[in-house]
Amino acid sequence: MDEPTTVNRPSKILHNSLCKQLIELGIQAHTATVLTCLHYHGASTSRDLQTKCHLRQPDVSIAINELREMNLIVHSAINQSNRGRPAHMYRLRHTLEQSLMPFIQIAQVRAKDILCGIDTVKNIVHSISNEQGSESMVA
Repeated sequence: MDEPTTVNRPSKILHNSLCKQLIELGIQAHTATVLTCLHYHGASTSRDLQTKCHLRQPDVSIAINELREMNLIVHSAINQSNRGRPAHMYRLRHTLEQSLMPFIQIAQVRAKDILCGIDTVKNIVHSISNEQGSESMVA
């Protein structure tokens, strides 16, 4: 992301770190990038997001659609007189912390499912081991 004039370098590092962690939690990279960019830079057009996030279309549109479906962004049309057609301005609907809650909840459910899967694997392995132990005692 480009460095804004209103946010200092340590803040940019934290946002980049957050984006990386969100991706590791399973959020699509372009969605995590757009979300953190909207927080970091504020309201932005699709073209702004392409530039600031170093993304191309359709990745920005896919991310915007995902965030819109989750009701995390607000968009409005702005008049761009030099182009003759309106552009769309996007911004986060909530604070960053509130915007991240749906992603955190999804990751928590996924983590719970993984832990349950590990327990199931252990139980199956234990059953197989017991079954093989019983067969060797009979032989």
